[in-house]
Amino acid sequence: MKKFIFVSLFAAICLTSCGPTKKMIPRAVNTINTASLEVLNLERNDYEILNTITAEASIVFRQKSDSYEIESPDDGFSVKYTYGKMGWDCKFSGIFRVGYLSGDAPFASAALSPEEVARGLAIYRVINIAKQEGADAVIAPTVATNVEQVGKKDVVYKSTVTAKLVKLKTNN
Repeated sequence: MKKFIFVSLFAAICLTSCGPTKKMIPRAVNTINTASLEVLNLERNDYEILNTITAEASIVFRQKSDSYEIESPDDGFSVKYTYGKMGWDCKFSGIFRVGYLSGDAPFASAALSPEEVARGLAIYRVINIAKQEGADAVIAPTVATNVEQVGKKDVVYKSTVTAKLVKLKTNN
């Protein structure tokens, strides 16, 4: 009887410890301040609007009966979720590049959605352009996402972000 209890306890420990592990998708994250000039209480001579910039990101979404894949062909990032006996399994390649505007909430769930990936990548690209241009913030950002069926199982999510770059003038 003691052997049976010991073997049962040992088997239970082994089975629970061999469950699925949570995989972490590598992310490169950028953020930038969005501000309205009224809130900052700035006079026109306190800032300079550099220009208006636009960035785009396209994501391909493929769904099958027991899996779905999100792919960013331009960046070499893809993630595939497959449903099996142990639940959802995640396989990915590349680095997920994502940007947030101030006030955006980070993704709520561990599983990525194609709209979030397209939006996040387009914002990431706008932030990189803003850094290259020497901007301190962006104003009036607009994010538009279009969805298009391009094949039997392929859906393309295309996000476009447009914003005005602002450079604060310093007394130096």
